[in-house]
Amino acid sequence: MTTPTETLHGTVEMVRPQEAANWTGMDLIPFETIAERFLDLEHEGQTATLTVSFGKPFPIDGRGWSCPYRISALGREHVTPAGGGDAIHALQMAMHMVHNELSIMSRHHKITFLGTDDLGFGRASSTSAADPAAKCPVVGMSASS
Repeated sequence: MTTPTETLHGTVEMVRPQEAANWTGMDLIPFETIAERFLDLEHEGQTATLTVSFGKPFPIDGRGWSCPYRISALGREHVTPAGGGDAIHALQMAMHMVHNELSIMSRHHKITFLGTDDLGFGRASSTSAADPAAKCPVVGMSASS
């Protein structure tokens, strides 16, 4: 789908980021989707799909890295570039920013993922990472093991 704010460049979309949050200095930024999550959004008694998409991080000369993300629902969408010191940091910042935006949206709409209020963009666990007795769910070892 191509709108007036997007053009296609090969298999990578070139999209116009939300102006107020565009720190990149670029009019169009590359958006190659690397991950998507589909959430349920209750709006005016109906359930709609809210889609969160993350783009492939890319370097910005002299400014670090950018990881663009897109939030779309109810016929509206916006793209915001998150920044970081490297690709992983930019991706982490994008997830943090999505968490914050969805937290604000959830004040006005019920938003769920797989029937729960945990949308999966915040902390992975309620157990503090500083707790030495906390067990890793993958290998079952604690930090003090």
